[in-house]
Amino acid sequence: MSEFIWETFDGLFKTMHRQGQRVEELETRVADLERHLQARMQERAVQQQSKSIEQVVMEMPAERAA
Repeated sequence: MSEFIWETFDGLFKTMHRQGQRVEELETRVADLERHLQARMQERAVQQQSKSIEQVVMEMPAERAA
């Protein structure tokens, strides 16, 4: 009976360890995705800002632009 208990405990411990590793891997992946998302959002903000500057320049009268 005690052998069965120890085998069960060992199996549960190994399962918990594997699940813990999976959680760590997922947390790392989420952090990586968040960094990529922030970088993309910054790129889009820069692109939108440059587009708005181009619009202002295009709307300027030719005399003022020169």
